[in-house]
Amino acid sequence: MGQPARRSIGALLIVPIVLGAFLAGRATPGDGYRLFNSVTDLVAREAVDSLDADQIYERAARGLVARLGDPYADLQDSAAFERYSRTVLANRYGGIGVVIIQHRGALAVLRNIPGGAAEIAGIRPGDLIAAVNDSVTAGWSVDRASRALTGTPGTTVRVVLERGPGRERREYSLGRRVISPPTVPFATLLAGGIGYLPLERFSDHSALEVAESVRRLVNAGARGLLLDLRGNLGGDLDQAVAVASLFLQPGQTVARVRYRRTVDTMRTSILPVLPPGLPMVVLQDSLSASAAEIVAGSLQDCDRALVVGTVSYGKGLVQGVYRLPGNWRLRITSGHWYTPSGRLIQRTRSDSEGDRARPVFHSRSGRVVYGGGGIVPDIAVEATPAAPAPQALATLLGSRAALATAILDSLGVELESEVAAGLQSQEAWRVELVRRLRNAGIQIPDSLVAAGSDYLDRLIAARAGLFVLSDSARFLSDARRDLQLERARRLLSEAGTQVDLLALAAREKNPG
Repeated sequence: MGQPARRSIGALLIVPIVLGAFLAGRATPGDGYRLFNSVTDLVAREAVDSLDADQIYERAARGLVARLGDPYADLQDSAAFERYSRTVLANRYGGIGVVIIQHRGALAVLRNIPGGAAEIAGIRPGDLIAAVNDSVTAGWSVDRASRALTGTPGTTVRVVLERGPGRERREYSLGRRVISPPTVPFATLLAGGIGYLPLERFSDHSALEVAESVRRLVNAGARGLLLDLRGNLGGDLDQAVAVASLFLQPGQTVARVRYRRTVDTMRTSILPVLPPGLPMVVLQDSLSASAAEIVAGSLQDCDRALVVGTVSYGKGLVQGVYRLPGNWRLRITSGHWYTPSGRLIQRTRSDSEGDRARPVFHSRSGRVVYGGGGIVPDIAVEATPAAPAPQALATLLGSRAALATAILDSLGVELESEVAAGLQSQEAWRVELVRRLRNAGIQIPDSLVAAGSDYLDRLIAARAGLFVLSDSARFLSDARRDLQLERARRLLSEAGTQVDLLALAAREKNPG
């Protein structure tokens, strides 16, 4: 997980004189020190394709970082760190407020970020980005377009968009402003009055978004809360502690981090936003990592939430971000995270689940929880199992992914207006999709079309609804097929309090 620079600012230098002084301060320089100086000197003087001194030292520094054995270590220049902050930490940046995807061989607006210049100007999801500052975007990657659209707040960027089947062109001059992408895309009430809140990642405002969403759900009558951390790869560790604190009592331990020389205990210091008795479930999967595991593990250890799903990823490393001269940043692993009961979150990647015995720990009330890396759910529920026909179709279409996606996009765009009007997938749409796939050389047997009809219908609806349905509408359309979600919702519906929920889960695991 990237630790924000505000928590770990260092003063490291990567020039030989400092390296020499460092080594001299520790001990008499040895063979390694002499080897380094000899190699850099010979390369500078004798290599036919030599580099200048700055390039030599930069490559030496990168080589050192690469050989640390730390899979998350990285040496980043200012441009790389800016991309990391924007795409991984998802913190505030200067931009026009759009999320971009590749669509029909072009760049398209997936959605607007609330309050951004794009939303205010009337740019719509589905608009194609034809040019940025007089540069045609044909062949551009999403990353290149993002770099062109972002910049210093207060500056202006010109964008040409194409809209609709006729590709009507519109030109905008948009002022960049500070953009803060939401990490909670929506919150809604499910059947039975269960509040549902997906948290996609942890950025520097996640706790505020979660708190506001929980308050709205409680005010709307939620009688239980489902916090969905599936697919959440982590992010800002301070925000992981802050989010967990929203559900725990003041003074409770959220997590501990063990550095090379110290141990830091994180405790709550605020009142919870969720009434203490209201039952709560955390949903996780194998992609829930890092900050997501801190939240799930702390709420499980403190008996504040029941964890449902599959074993989480097992990434419990603290990464310090150190500022270097020349606006460089060094990210290195500097500690390990532990849950309140003492479980190490980090999992050795060579570990195989199998029948490996996991060490036993106990929650605050004495419930058994398991260590050994990752967070083991209280109730294990696999994702929706794939039937043979959908699996076969996915494999077949995946073998010609680019072509199949282009055909789906083309059909989806033609059906946008019908999906927007609320129409469901129709057999005629499926027939047309299969016809186009076969004409393009992707031969699907009739038997597979019949057995996988529901899968094909969902593919069509997903592409057609990509630009016209909100995040919550897309979620609700798929919720009935989500076994993990339905199991969690049913448990919450049957429990009046958190104590009832834990007792219900214990009875399910140990009937009789």
